[in-house]
Amino acid sequence: MSDQFQGAEPDSNFVLQTDLLETPDFTMKLVTEAPIDGVSYRESYSDPCLIINFGARLSTFEVVGNTKNGYQGTVIPGDFSFLPPSAVLEGYYRGDRLCYAYMMFPQARLNLQSAEKMLIMQSDPLIQKFAQALYSQRHRQDPDIVLNRESMSEALIQHLQLVHLDATSDFRSKPNLDRLKNYIRANLNRKLTVTELAKLEETTTQSLQKAVRTEYGQSVYQWVTTLRLERSLELLRNTSQNLANIAVDCGFANQSHWTRLFRRQFGTTPGKLRS
Repeated sequence: MSDQFQGAEPDSNFVLQTDLLETPDFTMKLVTEAPIDGVSYRESYSDPCLIINFGARLSTFEVVGNTKNGYQGTVIPGDFSFLPPSAVLEGYYRGDRLCYAYMMFPQARLNLQSAEKMLIMQSDPLIQKFAQALYSQRHRQDPDIVLNRESMSEALIQHLQLVHLDATSDFRSKPNLDRLKNYIRANLNRKLTVTELAKLEETTTQSLQKAVRTEYGQSVYQWVTTLRLERSLELLRNTSQNLANIAVDCGFANQSHWTRLFRRQFGTTPGKLRS
């Protein structure tokens, strides 16, 4: 169902729309808010709650809780916060229109023994995709959709539990990004996958994505692309190779693909830079 808020409550007059999806496994409330500036908030829930950013890019965001951890900085789509029962989340944000989802789970659906502190502003595009897929089906009740929704919700819960709440996750092998960077640079002329890179470091793809995001603020794909572009810049400046060969040697699909990414990164084309 959909409700339009007309500012009846002073603290909620920036809410434009909410939609609700209820299943036996969770309750999802999707909220769309007007452009805001410095809105403060304080929230707590009796059940575990996952808050997922669907589309906002905020330049300033601050969140604190009733533990020592917190976050201050930018927010991009795919970021999320997790709150164990009775945890308190408070802070403020500034930016453009927000679109985010609250997902409340029955306590019995999650093992929270290891969730001693809140997960505040982690990033996980897979959680975002699960939530968006579930939300897109909110008005459909035919048997196949209900079955598919149950499977997706179970996959989301298992992913959240194993990747972000599992007590053993802190003991998994953490990737050595310097060693991995050397490997990537030595193999730029071919296709590299996240699975291959994670296997080299004996870690999971999720752990690798998290480590790269924490260190470089990029996904693994973006990180590898940046290394390709940096290498192509070196070859442009220090060799006389033709542009087509540089594109191939650095692992780009073709010269036009390289040129497009190069211009986005450096503000000019390879041809103009060389000339």
